[in-house]
Amino acid sequence: MKKLLLLGLFALTVSFAQAQTAGDVRLQFGGDFGFDSEAFGLNFGGEYLITDQIAAAPNFTIYFPEGGNASTLNLDARYYFTRDILQWYGLVGFTNNWWSAEFMDVKVKESRAGANIGAGGVLKFADNFAFNPELKYQAQSGGQAVFRLALVYFLP
Repeated sequence: MKKLLLLGLFALTVSFAQAQTAGDVRLQFGGDFGFDSEAFGLNFGGEYLITDQIAAAPNFTIYFPEGGNASTLNLDARYYFTRDILQWYGLVGFTNNWWSAEFMDVKVKESRAGANIGAGGVLKFADNFAFNPELKYQAQSGGQAVFRLALVYFLP
């Protein structure tokens, strides 16, 4: 029984262990939570592997604050430390946040640009699907930590 279980785990590992290669494209959809703003948002993004270990990962988040509108554009670069089922990476990038609100017919808008630094992972659970937990700090006026959990789809 033990040998059968080990053989099954090995077969599962081999079927998921496609190493990432330059030119791979991934799409993601998930949720972001900003710790300072205490706002939840929906995140849409993609990733293009420039080399086997370096990727460009732009993404956009629409937040749902109690009053007004908010969104964030991130243009991140990822460096992968591992390349199998568990793909851990560090990231740096550019962020721009927009916020607007209206109170008593007075509309207020703000835009803040800054830098991102953080880490995350791509954790495969099927041939074309993975989870993507990520924690980053957005360094702009005030700054905030943001946690993301996304579902990743690997384009064939």
